Amino acid sequence: QKHPEPFFALARELYPGQFKPTVCHYFMRLLQDKGLLLRCYTQNMHALERVAGLDPELLVEAHGTFFTSHCLRPSCRQCYSLAWMRERIFSSLVPKCEKCQGLVKPDIVFFGENLPSRFFALLESDFEKVDLLLIMGTSLQVQPFASLISRVPTNTPRLLINKEKTGQSDPLMTLMGFGGMDFDSDKAYRDVAWLGDCDSGCLALAELLGWKEELEELVRREHAAIDADGGDPQKHWGNENEGSPSKSLRDKGKAQKDPEERLGDKEKAQ
Repeated sequence: QKHPEPFFALARELYPGQFKPTVCHYFMRLLQDKGLLLRCYTQNMHALERVAGLDPELLVEAHGTFFTSHCLRPSCRQCYSLAWMRERIFSSLVPKCEKCQGLVKPDIVFFGENLPSRFFALLESDFEKVDLLLIMGTSLQVQPFASLISRVPTNTPRLLINKEKTGQSDPLMTLMGFGGMDFDSDKAYRDVAWLGDCDSGCLALAELLGWKEELEELVRREHAAIDADGGDPQKHWGNENEGSPSKSLRDKGKAQKDPEERLGDKEKAQ
């Protein structure tokens, strides 16, 4: 807070908005639209899940997001939009609160800061309901996020889509009550690793589910919509009041039901 200039100079380089969601983001969107997504927990801060159309209610951004910003003064905490922050960052201005002139920071989590309260508020109830855990594109090295894989019921299948196997049992974590993944031992019974990039893995899974053409069409349609807006994904972020841009789809009731109701005899996905 004393010397914010270096951070905001770096923020111009890190700031999201120049990239489109990829196949794996739209695979999660497809799970949502089919009523199969209980929740998406992500370490990403770029909000591409929002661009892809995930309902913010189904999204837990564990390491925060650039989507909103807040005044750092505890007595104020005024909220600011993505557009407001972007304008100041790219004008090389240190963002100051319009109400109290305090420093305004994007809602991303710095090292040593607490994770968002939403992360802790939802994880207990979410993970006890999971009957399929999908883990994609992560080293599973950063705590407490990495421990989430151990919070599902012991009979819940866990599928890792990653370039390498990760999250295997660690003696120290076992002592702490968090068992890791077991892909290869004689006792392995529920963990599966698909090795490769996330997009290829999601396409392979979609093909097995009979959804490949539907997924590819969703990607084509959404990318065309972004291109029609001048190639700027930020125009598809919605705003913090309206939520994600796929609200019209959600209003059809595909993903707004209670998790137990919307699944019926189908599997839900985490």
